[in-house]
Amino acid sequence: MKTLIRSTLVAAAASFALITSSFAADADNNGAIDIGQLMPAARGEFVEVNISAAMLKFASKLASRQEPDAAVLIAGLKSIRVNVVSMDDSNRDDVVSKIEAVRRKIEGSGWTKMVTVRDSKNGDNVDVHVKQRGEDAVDGLVVTVIDRKGEAVFVNIVGNIDADQIAKIADKFEIEPLRKISGKVKKSKADTEV
Repeated sequence: MKTLIRSTLVAAAASFALITSSFAADADNNGAIDIGQLMPAARGEFVEVNISAAMLKFASKLASRQEPDAAVLIAGLKSIRVNVVSMDDSNRDDVVSKIEAVRRKIEGSGWTKMVTVRDSKNGDNVDVHVKQRGEDAVDGLVVTVIDRKGEAVFVNIVGNIDADQIAKIADKFEIEPLRKISGKVKKSKADTEV
């Protein structure tokens, strides 16, 4: 399960990075969440990826000829942050504490928890939160994973994320967690229209 969760999250983040559109210069970062600096373990994996608006704009231009849908989605993004951190006795408490603090903070500030996975057998725990703007779009997406056996993942995607675009990308690249998020955003939209 650990490998499946990590692979799914990395694939989702990479797909978003390769396929998303740009806000006006004066827009604020409503979907940005600062988890701070995660401390690496004494041994093991430590990955930190920060993709700025300028890099996303560049990626959108590169993708526009071969993947126009992806280019539109990328053009709406302002930033992507991905952290994958191995945990051991030297950093486990700090990393778990920061992820749990982020979860509490966003749940209390207008974010919606869209996906929750708790696997007591493996000790995995996954949350996916979105910050909706109006009825049609998402300003931010946060994925947090705590694998009590040794790994944590934090993903924050900020920008204009349209549910229809998420669905297209999820279908094209067969990314099941994105299909779930897209469906829940659309369902939430339908519920508010009734």
